[in-house]
Amino acid sequence: MSLSRRNWLKASSLFTATLGLSRWTTSQATAKPAQALAADAFTKEHMVMPPSTPKLRARLLANENPLGIAPSAKKAIIESASSGNRYAWSEFGPLKKLIADKEGIKPEHIMMSPGSSDMLLAAAEHFAKGGGTILTCRPTYEDLLKKSTLFGGSVKALPLTKEYKFDLPAIQAALTPDVKLVYIVNPNNPTGTILSPAELEAFCRAVAPKVPVFIDEAYIDFLSPADRPMLGKLVAEGLNIIQARTFSKIHGFAGLRLGYAIAQPAMLEAMHQYIGAEHDVSITTLMAGTASYQDQAWQDYCRAENAKARDFTVKALTEMGYEVIPSYANFMLFPIRMKTKAFSEQMMAQGIGIQTRDIDGQPFCRVSIGTMEEMGMFVDSFKKVVG
Repeated sequence: MSLSRRNWLKASSLFTATLGLSRWTTSQATAKPAQALAADAFTKEHMVMPPSTPKLRARLLANENPLGIAPSAKKAIIESASSGNRYAWSEFGPLKKLIADKEGIKPEHIMMSPGSSDMLLAAAEHFAKGGGTILTCRPTYEDLLKKSTLFGGSVKALPLTKEYKFDLPAIQAALTPDVKLVYIVNPNNPTGTILSPAELEAFCRAVAPKVPVFIDEAYIDFLSPADRPMLGKLVAEGLNIIQARTFSKIHGFAGLRLGYAIAQPAMLEAMHQYIGAEHDVSITTLMAGTASYQDQAWQDYCRAENAKARDFTVKALTEMGYEVIPSYANFMLFPIRMKTKAFSEQMMAQGIGIQTRDIDGQPFCRVSIGTMEEMGMFVDSFKKVVG
């Protein structure tokens, strides 16, 4: 079973096997992340979940917002609770207008959904049918890719660059007639790396006229507004770009479920045939989302707290001799010096929930960013486990 944003509590998954399996040895454990990620011949994701749910002191395994939802969103939920017997309908209008005005598009370019997982599912089915190929780089977020293969499609995955970013020139050079969709995750998961706005815009202008470009922006809100690619203008120009966004991260709606896609109206209509989309969004969630979207102060606060806790953790790991891949999201990835299963189990025994990955045979830890207190617990437990 694949580990998606919506079913992260399920079993861990094996999600790519392209060039063969290389063996991990103790001597390889100190390899630079670039060496481990460059080939990406084999990637295995682990999340140890014992038969009974453990009591966690620090829940750092699902990239959730530890600060919760905004007070304004809580207020909106309470005020809209009496409307919970109704389906959301005209209430979508205000939020769509807010998004459209911010992105420089029209409301008809937006389709709401319960999180962004539905958008990934719809794209996977739409573009994989008939044996279509999805072109991407790995390691990355696997939900759309795994589902594409289930629907009869194939995945062509290139390695990341030595800076652990999507290799846009390589993707452009690898375009072939069988490629039906280009999939990019920015910031990327699990590496946390980003593409520059200018680079991504130039890529989209060159590629989107030939093949649709799907950009998964689940973690885009952790970038300051000035640093974010503003691709809505390309959609407004008519380019075939799909942007998937979620409220599950900085807005803290992982349990409430709200997200949206930005694309051409015809593309949204094509994707809608595979999912319930707006029909599946509760009115209380929608009202909370409308309030949270306008609450810039809360978003700024969450972004600042995340950066502070992330910087603290990077500094602590670096002082212990570990090289952390520079992250711009609410998680980080770094190579560890013991086997993943043993590491996960020992961290869980300390009450610290994390994820691990085997990438090209190299063990990695991916840890979500919690509060400062939780990251202190992580660092203390990490020191005990690795000795």
